[in-house]
Amino acid sequence: MAEYRGIGARAVTLHIGVQKTASTALHHLLRRNADALAAQLVVRMPVQGTPAQRMGRAAVDFSLDPSPEREAHLVAQIEAVRDEITAGELPALISHENLPGAMLGNPGVTTLYPMLERLVALYERHLAPLVPRYAFYTRDMAAWKRSVHNQAVKTDGYSGTFDDFTAETADCGTWDRLASRLRSAVGDDRVAVFALEDEPDPKRPGQQLLRFAGLSEAQIAALSPLAWQPNQSLNPGALEFMRQANAANLGPQARNKVMQIVIDNQALFAPDVPGQGPRA
Repeated sequence: MAEYRGIGARAVTLHIGVQKTASTALHHLLRRNADALAAQLVVRMPVQGTPAQRMGRAAVDFSLDPSPEREAHLVAQIEAVRDEITAGELPALISHENLPGAMLGNPGVTTLYPMLERLVALYERHLAPLVPRYAFYTRDMAAWKRSVHNQAVKTDGYSGTFDDFTAETADCGTWDRLASRLRSAVGDDRVAVFALEDEPDPKRPGQQLLRFAGLSEAQIAALSPLAWQPNQSLNPGALEFMRQANAANLGPQARNKVMQIVIDNQALFAPDVPGQGPRA
């Protein structure tokens, strides 16, 4: 990780995911500790209906279709987030896993974040006069791809098998290359890359990021830990059912209803235990 020596008096960190590296768990931790953090760190994350939530959604939409209309919408959300945090002296953290763009498994996306540079250029221009540092997490690529495939089937309508997905993304690139692209865009001293495997406690996720964003070791240790682990992958039976449902080309509303039923009833798709008869 490059050491960040600071630009100006205030640290503003843009956490750009990536997806499937415990961002959702981090957001649950931040919400759980919102009152305690209020005097230590300004946080903007994907809370429904907020500019930060819309900014992440708009980043994905723009990365899939960089039309002038979608660019204008993204710019409006970036500037809305900027306007919320410009005043004040506390360090600030803007966190959304979708800020690097659409992940693998989305239509036409077979490499790591092909629109990253264009997105970062918009963040740089429209967060000004704030000068953010950028941070993202990596994960063992094989484990990450399996989790991404599961997520793409669950939420993005992907209908291919894991073997299909692996073949389609065989030349997706590496984390080192992604970091190099980001450093080329904003400078070495404004980029931090963390390995998910180096996190010390899954019930207090994102500790490397929170330290980089400005919290002390004592402040991190005082965070109330998560009682559960959010956004778990579908079990194999539920995943296969959802994959075949995606292949049926259901309309968006029908597909979302099926997805929610599957997520809420995964036990129905688990195999029967030999000798115990069918599940009730």
